[in-house]
Amino acid sequence: MRKIFVNSLFLIALIVPAFVLAQNRHINFEQQSFQQVLKKAKDEHKLVFVDCYTSWCIPCKNMAIHVFTVDSVADFFNTHFVNLQSDMEKGEGPDLRKTYKVEAYPSFLLLNGAGQLVYKFVGGMSAGEFMAKIREGIKPHNRVEEMNKRYASGDRSPAFIREYIQLKINLMEITEGKQIAADYFNSLTDDQRVRPENWFLFGENRYALYLSNVHSLNFDYLADHWAAFVRYNNKAEVEHRLKTLFRRVAEYSLTGGYFKNEQRKELVLRTDEFDHLKNQLKTMDWTDKQEYIDLMDVSAACAEKDTAKVTKLLAANFGLLSAENQKLIYSYMLAYDRVVRNGDFGFKELVQQVCATGKDPKIVAAMEKYRK
Repeated sequence: MRKIFVNSLFLIALIVPAFVLAQNRHINFEQQSFQQVLKKAKDEHKLVFVDCYTSWCIPCKNMAIHVFTVDSVADFFNTHFVNLQSDMEKGEGPDLRKTYKVEAYPSFLLLNGAGQLVYKFVGGMSAGEFMAKIREGIKPHNRVEEMNKRYASGDRSPAFIREYIQLKINLMEITEGKQIAADYFNSLTDDQRVRPENWFLFGENRYALYLSNVHSLNFDYLADHWAAFVRYNNKAEVEHRLKTLFRRVAEYSLTGGYFKNEQRKELVLRTDEFDHLKNQLKTMDWTDKQEYIDLMDVSAACAEKDTAKVTKLLAANFGLLSAENQKLIYSYMLAYDRVVRNGDFGFKELVQQVCATGKDPKIVAAMEKYRK
């Protein structure tokens, strides 16, 4: 019996190292310049795979650890591509980032030997999803390559441009996507802009953060022309979108984000910013529009950096807010907690109002501790 056991251990000892080695393959990335990699790919009649990453990108690290080391992935890439990793903030990275419009990480490129983009996709994902994307990319006439060619050749047909804008946003080529969307918007008549096929420029969807967020011309246009939109689109959907955006104005104002641009630098607002928003709200046919008008007053007080005024306005109007709008108290506390607890800004009155009129038990419970 002992002999069988010892023999079994011996077999396991032989098998385990082989198994470990079999599970230890990874994508082999070239340690050469970009031009050298292109030449190698051209000589070997292969495509170049480029992993565009940054040192601080967590999804990039996860891909490197959990996907690029999967045997089937490594074998496929090492067989079919010449592989290159490039830090988008170092060496040749910034030039590649500009050339291939890389604005999110990780981004993955397939290039031909001439350096022309064949395919692109973005984001962290599982090995299965990653391989599915790659197999799509190596197909002749894949969607990314064909649509880029159509646009470069001058195709500006409305149906194509609508799809192309969405492709650009999905690829996180935000700068170009926004410009194409602006050009498309400017090419439309007022009647065309409010049609259902163009609602993606204004509505709540995966493109909204880049096409119709606060400060966007599309938000402003939607607020000015809401009545025309509801003639062709679902009224409840239009109203919900507008309420979301006006609420977001208040949320961003409370946390300070409304007053900064994407580079976190001070944003120059129009002098009548919040009066303009209030005037737009006054044209709405909502029964609850007054609470949104009141929130614009709160936002204006934030712009003035008048903590006492912000606090008193919230206290005066909190009980009139919907349950959804009352959640803005979280944004207030995030920004003002330390300040108002150590100063006389009317905070006690606000706490009393929240505890007395809060519609969400969680909000009331969170504020109860300040009554002690």
